[in-house]
Amino acid sequence: MNYTLSELKSKEVIDLKSGAMLGRVDDVEIGEDSSVQSMIVYGRPKLFGFLGRDQDLVIDYKDISLIGRDAILISSDFLYDRTIDTYNKGKFLSK
Repeated sequence: MNYTLSELKSKEVIDLKSGAMLGRVDDVEIGEDSSVQSMIVYGRPKLFGFLGRDQDLVIDYKDISLIGRDAILISSDFLYDRTIDTYNKGKFLSK
């Protein structure tokens, strides 16, 4: 199925391993062959954005398990390893 960027931006990105909502798609990276290489979820703002943002998440297209009507399900060990400290700090739901 084909999606427009505006359709992707309305979908929640959910990590299958933790069940946490990581955010919504904010941008995509397109390769030289005109295919989507990755999706980018901007980091959560700190104090309404006055103190900057958390680190952006770059999700490789191969790590996307399913693009559904309302959500995008991802499964990535690299993403899980990279965000485990953030989970422990209470910024996401604890596992």
